[in-house]
Amino acid sequence: MALPEHQAEPDLAPVPEPSVRKRSGGGPAVRRRTRLARGPLTIGEPAPRVEPRLAAAEPYRPDTIADGGEVFGLTIRSASVRGLQKRYVGGPRQDDLCLGVHPPTETLIVAVADGVSAATHSHLAAALAVRQAVAAVARQLDEGAGELDWTEIFEQAAWALVEEHRRGRYDADADAREAAPALATTLVVAALTPEQDQNADHPPEQCPDAIGPAKGQNGRGPEPRTLRLQTAAVGDSPVLVLTQDTFEPVVGETDDADGLVGGGVRALPRHTRPTCAKPRSLRRGSVLLVCTDGLALPLANGIGEVGRTLARELADPPDIVDFARLLDFSRSTYDDDRTLVAVWPGSRS
Repeated sequence: MALPEHQAEPDLAPVPEPSVRKRSGGGPAVRRRTRLARGPLTIGEPAPRVEPRLAAAEPYRPDTIADGGEVFGLTIRSASVRGLQKRYVGGPRQDDLCLGVHPPTETLIVAVADGVSAATHSHLAAALAVRQAVAAVARQLDEGAGELDWTEIFEQAAWALVEEHRRGRYDADADAREAAPALATTLVVAALTPEQDQNADHPPEQCPDAIGPAKGQNGRGPEPRTLRLQTAAVGDSPVLVLTQDTFEPVVGETDDADGLVGGGVRALPRHTRPTCAKPRSLRRGSVLLVCTDGLALPLANGIGEVGRTLARELADPPDIVDFARLLDFSRSTYDDDRTLVAVWPGSRS
């Protein structure tokens, strides 16, 4: 049943409640008592409400994580929330994220992973993959790489999963095919670096499947740039750029019948050949979005209720906790984990 119109988009701000006390001089004075808004933001028809069960997985996985801050003139918000279905059964959040900074090049590194549900330890795979990927990007930047070798980065993340499987099973000879049923995850990585030369042409990046134009969208050469974005993905976790009300896909894969576990999606550790986007610019006024399909699926092409809500609420960086509440919106039939990292060029302080 759809909510009444006045309940469709509740205010995220605290709700004041008046109370009355007497002044020392006589008459009553109104005092406003602040109360927290309760319940998730509802977009369209709400999902059922459940009392979440604590996840019993090892290692410990919190239901929700939220982070954010400013670095290198960028404002960052990030959150990962457990889906309704996992909350109901007490399963662990299988999404994860990791942020990294590389001060010598003023690069922000973002990694987001979505563990494959059929893999028994996919939550651990996601956690390992994002951390290994961020470290691999930083190592290449330490070595002076201008163009990231994405294949090497994804191979190193996949190898971390195989090594964990070997450690847990005491099997030094286990390979990626044997590790996949236990440890499988999608992975998307992005690196955002200030442009050094706005008029220089960039050589081809070291990626076997580079897609998209490296020049301006009008095809008439490079447009004025402020930040340079490099990004690649294995699986269906996408990177988008939000400009005004338009969500532009940058990288991310569609479902593939040649999936890893149960079909449907390519994932580490068996698949290490990433889909890459050619380097492009990100300007003030746009927002970089790195997410899992738990958000991408309800967002769709960005022109529906979810897209309109996100475009409005992400026009400026929300408070860190409000950002997590926004991501945890209630919408019927969408019950998967959701993870989102949003980056605004330009400091807001």
